[in-house]
Amino acid sequence: MTRFVYVSPDSNTPTGGIKVIYKHAELLCELGIPAAVAHITPGFSCDWFSHRAPVITLNDMLRTDIAIVPEIMTVLGNHFAANGVRYCMFVQNGYLVLPTAPMNEVYACYRDATAILSISEDTSDYLAGVFPEFAHKIVRVKYSVDVSRFSVGEKRLKATYMPRKQALHANNLVPWLVRQFPSWEFQPIHGMHEDVVADHLKSSRVFLAFSDFEGCPVPPLEAALCGNVVVGYPGWGGREYWEAPNFLPVDMGDIRQFAEKFRRATAASMNAEAAQALWPGIQRLAREYGLQTEKMLLLQAVQRICVSLR
Repeated sequence: MTRFVYVSPDSNTPTGGIKVIYKHAELLCELGIPAAVAHITPGFSCDWFSHRAPVITLNDMLRTDIAIVPEIMTVLGNHFAANGVRYCMFVQNGYLVLPTAPMNEVYACYRDATAILSISEDTSDYLAGVFPEFAHKIVRVKYSVDVSRFSVGEKRLKATYMPRKQALHANNLVPWLVRQFPSWEFQPIHGMHEDVVADHLKSSRVFLAFSDFEGCPVPPLEAALCGNVVVGYPGWGGREYWEAPNFLPVDMGDIRQFAEKFRRATAASMNAEAAQALWPGIQRLAREYGLQTEKMLLLQAVQRICVSLR
């Protein structure tokens, strides 16, 4: 049986895309489909989150394997093509596709791919626009969020945010909010184990989203599942889940609007009726980005890939 080998960068920095790679491999194994995560460095494995995915190196790959290559590794996709290795591209951020290599190399990579896995509606639309002749190869998949870990907890006067996202924006907004809301705690989330991140999100009331060009940003979704009102930028890909009252959109770069909507979010978070109104949205997110939905789409993708290999 064909083994699906998800190639991952050798990075142990907390990154949503790498966690999705590991999770997909883990779920395929649970579904009875051989799968693994492949790193370049022997013995390398991410340890900032819990997983049960088999981990190998690229040198351990077999001729019968099919590689699942992240969009940031165009060069590796072309290397596989030149050496007769079957592969699919896994695009978690469509806006990283073209900057990875000259257009002729990117084109060749996607031309020779068996399939193109896409993480969101926005990513699929973007890819179909760039490569309309390859639109038939695009297969939608999803990630899931562990609702047993990311759930509503006891709230404090606390806001959370990712400082590495749009640092200039964050460095303009957060000091402003600290001055205007001296009784609130503003907690940056960076370089933490996912259990620590979950604990912070459970106790916070508002999440500041500084998403830029992203396929389907994970932190705002995790924050919303923890009962936060999420204020900020959908990052284009996040528009598919960005619905009121759980999410308040801000025009990119409009720091004044950001501050005003944070004010609204703090008022809503302190109102019992407004807080109760978040529950339908939380339940919707838990369903649409739940484990069963992820498994269903992943299995459909594998079936479609296998048909293409015949």
